[in-house]
Amino acid sequence: MNSLNLDKYLNIVNEEKKKKGLNDYAPLYPMLRVIDDKLYVAVLLTHSKDNVWNKDEQIKGEYWVLIDIENNQIIEFNKTSDKDFVKGNLIPKNTLEKEKELSKYTINKTLQYKNYLIEDIEKEKLPLQKKLSTMLGDNILVDGEEVNINEYLLANLEEDINEKIEELVNVLINSKYGSLTFYYDMLITEIIKEYLSSKVINRNKIKLCVLIMNYYYDGVIGIDNFFNI
Repeated sequence: MNSLNLDKYLNIVNEEKKKKGLNDYAPLYPMLRVIDDKLYVAVLLTHSKDNVWNKDEQIKGEYWVLIDIENNQIIEFNKTSDKDFVKGNLIPKNTLEKEKELSKYTINKTLQYKNYLIEDIEKEKLPLQKKLSTMLGDNILVDGEEVNINEYLLANLEEDINEKIEELVNVLINSKYGSLTFYYDMLITEIIKEYLSSKVINRNKIKLCVLIMNYYYDGVIGIDNFFNI
């Protein structure tokens, strides 16, 4: 996490949860909440065993905290079952768009990397390979049949290539989605500064924060309700 402002809010919540004996609960990223045209920092807490990354879990924060932006003091520390942060109906979480985006990106990158490696194996040679192929040619006998060396290598490497590409694409995707938190931190900082200086609540930027948190926490529901815009 980019620790410009968010770490201090997590520290505040962590200290208070210890006092309340909630050691099995962990705070999510600090969010925002609008109440009666006033802006607050708000933090959801979920059980440490909850998988907040799995969209099938449908986790609703069991506790939530409201923090005064002016003095960083906790105003409320609520158990959701006693005081729900959802007003009215729960806004459904839309994961379809993310799944489509992710699927398209994964397919494109997998094909791109696979094609690159195939082309490299088929056409590129190490300096020593070039010398040997010039002298001996590019074909070898396998079970009495003459085959191209590079094609033979490719056939034997294809399973490993597919496995490694899948790992690489997963690393790439995780790093890109992880980078969303840097944008999120920047947005939160700008929103709070703007509010403190002019009491203006920038709802457009807050909507972007909602979008990022919904992307980031696939398994958490009620995020739209929590921001309350």
